[in-house]
Amino acid sequence: MAEEVTLRSTDGNIEITGDLISAGDDAYIVNVPDMGQLRITRSTVTCDGPGCPEAAPTRLPADLVMVGSDNVGEDLMPLVMEPFAELLNATVSEPIEFPDDIAQYVFTPIGGGDPFVMEVESNDSEIGFDRLIEGTADIAMASGPPDANQVAALAAQGRGDLFDPAQEYIVGVDSVLMTVHTSNPVDELSRQELVGIYTDQITNWSQVGGPNLAIMPGARDGGSARRNFENWAFGAERDLSPGTAELDRGRDMREFVQDNPGAIGYSISDNVGDTKPIDLVLDCGVVTEATPFKSKAEEYLLGRRIRLYIDNQNPKPEVRQLVNFMISPAADEYVAESGYFSLGLVEDDRALARLMDAALIGQPARIGQAARNDIINELVSADRLSLTIRFDTGEFALDSKALRDIDRLVDYMARPENADREFIFVGFADIVGDYAYNVQLSRNRAAEVLQRVRTHPDAGALRGLDMKTVGFGEAAPVSCNDNDFGRSRNRRVEVWVR
Repeated sequence: MAEEVTLRSTDGNIEITGDLISAGDDAYIVNVPDMGQLRITRSTVTCDGPGCPEAAPTRLPADLVMVGSDNVGEDLMPLVMEPFAELLNATVSEPIEFPDDIAQYVFTPIGGGDPFVMEVESNDSEIGFDRLIEGTADIAMASGPPDANQVAALAAQGRGDLFDPAQEYIVGVDSVLMTVHTSNPVDELSRQELVGIYTDQITNWSQVGGPNLAIMPGARDGGSARRNFENWAFGAERDLSPGTAELDRGRDMREFVQDNPGAIGYSISDNVGDTKPIDLVLDCGVVTEATPFKSKAEEYLLGRRIRLYIDNQNPKPEVRQLVNFMISPAADEYVAESGYFSLGLVEDDRALARLMDAALIGQPARIGQAARNDIINELVSADRLSLTIRFDTGEFALDSKALRDIDRLVDYMARPENADREFIFVGFADIVGDYAYNVQLSRNRAAEVLQRVRTHPDAGALRGLDMKTVGFGEAAPVSCNDNDFGRSRNRRVEVWVR
């Protein structure tokens, strides 16, 4: 129903009153008594009256700009605006939304002063890196690391190293989970079975132990989740079969699997919704479980880290305040609420049985049984912490996440309820090198992590705590040793407690 409006020219000389028929981006159409319908250019007049469209918001100059991953920008960042405002001793507005998935938040100091405007542009990790490098973003949001060219481009400007712990901030972890409908009884699939499903060689769930039901595979039409899946399943990006439904966004994938009993797809953890994640069986026999613990330990095969990046020359104190808040335990609840897995430590009381089973994988029977015996002797009655430190081949250096994990570990160990417990640092190696060498290497890695704990600035709080190291070499792999990625998962130090 048309409503009455009054249009006034910007110079105030002309005024027209009538019923507003429509309001496009360029012009108003107004039905004026005795004149009929008039088309009036929108930019030449102001509109007054109940029928006037809402004025478009004004995009403010931003004091801090974040650009990158749409999931980080849309799912995580809105949740931290209120606690960040408290940190700034300010109040924060509701998001002001603009085209191109841009949202602005206005922080108003409680004690008075100029407002602070944060702008979050949610698009793609690669765009985030590009904007950080060109200097039009203060923080890049990413679900994967920068490539060598991006690292070199920032370094060439004298703006630091994107892998420096002072510039790379891991705020949580995520997994690209294979999901099926909740009514589907299938709990695990092998890589070969998934390849068959996505190439139309396997077309019915009965072929993989499920019901007599046609399989409906779904895939993203782009993005890092698709790259992760295809690189694992096929060894490279490739065209999927014509029978695969291609979907624009993670939310579309979630709805596709929720709505179709025969569907299968892949979703990052914050888009799983009411679907059922399934375990993956690797070519070497290792089962990677679709559990929160395995994702937090970065052992679900298609896992990834949620990251923020800055340069080394940004003078804005709010940039450092925000990234430091995002890696602190205070942000864990918001990371979890967004659907990601926080870096907060949890214990798994079922880990020992799985570790013993893994000791038999890829080993001669004699060595496998000996490893099982060693594991039960050293770890009986112990639980595993979700924190896992990983290493490059033959190296003892810790990356930015591992360094901050040590901070969290020391804080966890210092809690009063842990004062009478024993902490065991358990080293592992990949299969490169002979068995005896790998056992010693794994012990050395465990000793390196324990030394980092003992020399931590807050180590005084651990005085009198029982700590020791053991090494199991290449026993108990969590991934296959026949590829670089799998070996990188197996070069690790776990922390156990009893």
